[in-house]
Amino acid sequence: MELFKNFKQVLGFEGTEEMNETEDKIMVEMEEETIEEKEEEKLSISSLPRANLESNVYNSDENISDYQTIFVNPTSFEECKKIANYINKEKIVTVNLENLTNESAQRLLDFLSGAMEVKKARFITVSKKVYVSVPDGIKSYVEHENNEIFG
Repeated sequence: MELFKNFKQVLGFEGTEEMNETEDKIMVEMEEETIEEKEEEKLSISSLPRANLESNVYNSDENISDYQTIFVNPTSFEECKKIANYINKEKIVTVNLENLTNESAQRLLDFLSGAMEVKKARFITVSKKVYVSVPDGIKSYVEHENNEIFG
């Protein structure tokens, strides 16, 4: 019997169950550590203010002319003058109209269309309520479902 046991050890059969259990325990511990690390990473990122995540995000103390792209979420039609100013300065302006009524959104788009006509800019429709104003001379690529390219 002892000879048979030694033979199993030499061939590597003895203790394989113990090794598999040990390997399984190690794998479970590694997975738990990975999950904990991911949760800690999420917490540390979510606790930071958004402006600190990106160094190129506009700070109200800075000059807006330093930026090429501007994202706007207007809440009233009165903000169209500010957006038209960005278009006049030949900025790429993304306008999210979700916070406006359909009537106000249409009025704002009509007003901005006039400003864009003067600067020869064009609108790209991102979704039903999100539009991008692209200045003349800026190349843009938009791939649609049917693979047509505009701009």
